[in-house]
Amino acid sequence: MLDHILSIIIFLPLFPAIAFGVFQVNTKILKIGAFLSSSVTLLLVTWVVYLFDPHTAGMQFVENAPWIKKSGISYYLGVDFLSLTVLLLITLLMPPLYLYMKHEERKGYWYNMMLLQTGVTGAVLSLDLVLFYLFWETMLLPIFIMIGKYGNGMHQYNAMKIVLMTILGSMSMLFSILYLGYMHFEIVGTWSFALYDLANIIFEPQTSIFLAAGFLLAFVIKIPLVGFHTWMAPAYGSAPTPAVVIMSSIMAKLGVYGIWRFGYGLFEETLIYYMPIIAVLALIGLIYYAIRAITEDNLRKMFAYSSGSHLSLIALGLILTNIYGWSGSLYLIATHALASAGIFIMIGLLYKRFKTVHISELGGIASRAPKFTFFFAFFALSIAGLPGTGGFVAELLIIIGAFERNFWLGFFTATTMLAAMVYVFWMLQRTLFGPDHSLCKFKDLSKRELLMLLPLVFMLILTGIAPSLFTPVFEPQLSAFLQNAVHALGGVK
Repeated sequence: MLDHILSIIIFLPLFPAIAFGVFQVNTKILKIGAFLSSSVTLLLVTWVVYLFDPHTAGMQFVENAPWIKKSGISYYLGVDFLSLTVLLLITLLMPPLYLYMKHEERKGYWYNMMLLQTGVTGAVLSLDLVLFYLFWETMLLPIFIMIGKYGNGMHQYNAMKIVLMTILGSMSMLFSILYLGYMHFEIVGTWSFALYDLANIIFEPQTSIFLAAGFLLAFVIKIPLVGFHTWMAPAYGSAPTPAVVIMSSIMAKLGVYGIWRFGYGLFEETLIYYMPIIAVLALIGLIYYAIRAITEDNLRKMFAYSSGSHLSLIALGLILTNIYGWSGSLYLIATHALASAGIFIMIGLLYKRFKTVHISELGGIASRAPKFTFFFAFFALSIAGLPGTGGFVAELLIIIGAFERNFWLGFFTATTMLAAMVYVFWMLQRTLFGPDHSLCKFKDLSKRELLMLLPLVFMLILTGIAPSLFTPVFEPQLSAFLQNAVHALGGVK
């Protein structure tokens, strides 16, 4: 089983969805099947984490078999410290989302979530660039359907906007992938799209700059860095809650994952050319998104901008090329995903009760629902870097890494924590403690809702008070990866 455990993890949610669709099962069976498949997948990933050896260099649990042999396309999977982090996040978040969707009766909703899990999992584990691209595109289709069919407001327009912008990036990445395979054919005499085969190709500097741009465009749109973000707030505002959670907690992180895996895996030397551009976009994003969050009245859009600010921070930490920046970025990928999932679930629960997510129409929640108030405030403050939560540890590491690189870079990076506290406390004061504008009854959290939220709270506190439980898992491979990147970059610190 271990020889194919990654394949099982990828396709376990998909095969039941196909079977349920063929045999036209009722909604109850579909719900049970989705939850069970996600739970079993989580157990398998937990097993992989247990067996994972942090001191072994390179990929583990590798599966590599020819797929389209003549074209050099292979079914090539593997996991290391980076993909393991994102993989664990995906599988941790799916069961709580299915608990949130318990009363959802539309079958298409469930089918799309199961397909989405397969798409994002496959993208994280793929080591063949064509295979990665196929999974990258696969995860876009369910999001398009969920926004376009099950969203609200201008949901069809917003669905088309996110698809068109994402396809723009995907096409540029596909061109670079095909050219890389062609260059391997020209040099070696055989086609190959395997990551580690292509990493050995040496390009002319100008060619490498254009090929790297193809990948980076796809990834900065997915993050999104400022300037490539116009789809973000409208999509978050229109999408149903489970889709928002996946976009914020997982898909946006895949943009950073892509820069890490393919930017440093294929174009290390070329990144010197793009590092100043990414740094400037990230610093502008830190401040711009924070200002937009302060002025935003819609809670979903407010935390969309908040996510943009923190994702800019992750991207900044990634290009610092020191152990503080890289450790902080990896840690923030995990902790922000948990906090972001928690706050968007809370906003979804708020909408079910009040039928609005506009701050100006909310208020008085603290006096009516103390349990709801605690969880809502906890997740919001976790995003802002509340001491004692994992977000604080991650942001502090990135800030230290920025100061090590340059004083003013560190100074402006540190403003993100202050800005986040400003917009989060301003929002909490009006939403939880402001005047009560609603006459409807506000039910506190049910046992089912507590069950789906408590694991997220537990993980955020655990990562905050005991980071030493997690750093030994990724630090050896992270340090080795960093040394290789710094060497390729010519000693950039």
